[in-house]
Amino acid sequence: MSETQFAAATQRLKTNGIVLEGRSGTLTKDGVTAKYAYETGKLAVEIVDRPALLPLSLIEGRLRAYLEQSVAYDASRSAL
Repeated sequence: MSETQFAAATQRLKTNGIVLEGRSGTLTKDGVTAKYAYETGKLAVEIVDRPALLPLSLIEGRLRAYLEQSVAYDASRSAL
């Protein structure tokens, strides 16, 4: 993930109520808490707390979809 893609992902996540402040930190939404770190072109996210009835696979899938949409949107803008 390039710096531009990370910036696009940060903006897209923000519009969905997930705020990334800086290159590392903690994010929280709907009872889910995760730590994140962006370095050397990689964004690592670790879920550290979640509601018991919310499957980890659902959380990961939704977050992955947000990020993939951001990367795809940034790539389409670069092609113009």
